[in-house]
Amino acid sequence: MKANIAARFKEKTRDEWVEVFAGSDACVAPVLSMPEAAKHPHVIARGALHETDGILTPGVAPKFSRTPGAMSRPAAVSGENTREGLSLWGFSDDEIAKLEASGAIVQI
Repeated sequence: MKANIAARFKEKTRDEWVEVFAGSDACVAPVLSMPEAAKHPHVIARGALHETDGILTPGVAPKFSRTPGAMSRPAAVSGENTREGLSLWGFSDDEIAKLEASGAIVQI
């Protein structure tokens, strides 16, 4: 059954399937890339994404009417806070060094 369903979905593009289900009560929505999501009317209306220094990140959630949140700092660069995070989670300096040496910690 799984193979049959997968084969059926391969018959159309994502956007063609969106059209097929448009106007129906089926719970169907496309998976959007970040650039696509940033242009989606609902995402824009909710302020769900935030751009700082050219980096697109999720905005503050949840949103409350009386206590709206705010971004407290710019988005971190990949790997920027890895050592700090691992330390807070209980990893020793030696364990972190071994992870780095093994290639398990990678900056993108």
